[in-house]
Amino acid sequence: MDVRIVIVFIISALCAKRGFACRQGWESNGTLCYLFSHGKSTWAEASATCLAIHSHLAVITSDMEQTFLTGELNQLHQNGTSHVQYWIDGTDLEVENVWRWAITGDKLTYTAWADGEPNNAQGGNCMNLWGRGGFLMADDDCELHLNYICQETDREESGNIIG
Repeated sequence: MDVRIVIVFIISALCAKRGFACRQGWESNGTLCYLFSHGKSTWAEASATCLAIHSHLAVITSDMEQTFLTGELNQLHQNGTSHVQYWIDGTDLEVENVWRWAITGDKLTYTAWADGEPNNAQGGNCMNLWGRGGFLMADDDCELHLNYICQETDREESGNIIG
């Protein structure tokens, strides 16, 4: 096989991968894509919206993901974060103080709670990233209307092509 053909093939494959990672408007972090909502919804409405667009509320499993999301949110809200909150997928609706990811049912193995959280304030059973707490995790009333973060696994990595 001609070396030039191999080089063209490799370059084409790399370009295709780079351009296919996330849909327009979504932010990439490794093999994950995130959509930061402009509108506000209850936790259940936010979860349903994410599912409707072939994703789910964000699941945070490492310091690296937490740092990425915190950085993105700080960049989005440079004019102040004290009143900003974003729903993510965690909940203790099933058993009080046993936090699980709703999409999988798995217990949280990683947490980055803000100081004093979770505090079950206002019957808080749903997890959010709380601006006043440095966009660390907090619990709140699931019926509050907050922004939310949808997460999608890289479609090329997962083998799922969503169009």
